[in-house]
Amino acid sequence: MKDLPNFLSVEDLKNVHEVALELYGGSGGLRDAGLLESAVAMPQAGFGDQFLHDTIPAMAAAYLYHLVQNHPFVDGNKRAATLACLDFLELNNYDCLLSNDDFIQLVFAIARGEMTKEETIDTLASRCRPFPHKAAGTQGPEREERA
Repeated sequence: MKDLPNFLSVEDLKNVHEVALELYGGSGGLRDAGLLESAVAMPQAGFGDQFLHDTIPAMAAAYLYHLVQNHPFVDGNKRAATLACLDFLELNNYDCLLSNDDFIQLVFAIARGEMTKEETIDTLASRCRPFPHKAAGTQGPEREERA
């Protein structure tokens, strides 16, 4: 596998969850460590030198979809999944062009079981773009706070 993406770890996701709770409230706690580990592993899954999710937006969609569906935390799963998805994109120099309202609708559709993972991948693939080339040491574009 060439140029590996910057993946999120279980510890990263626990930190993202804490940030989501600090920003938006809710109850702390991990409901099921195995479900969290499973959701974190999905974007990295592959066979040989091929990733199952072969683009950065597809990997971001896998984080979003599996964190929402697995419901590993006591509270704040959708918020943590949203932040994890957006953080993963930013770590890999991508931006999500969905409006806050459209992103919220996407997350709730996943939570209600109205959107498949493939549809989630298609949505993010059509609405995520690499940041324009930037000089070393500079930040990506500012983005609105989403949750």
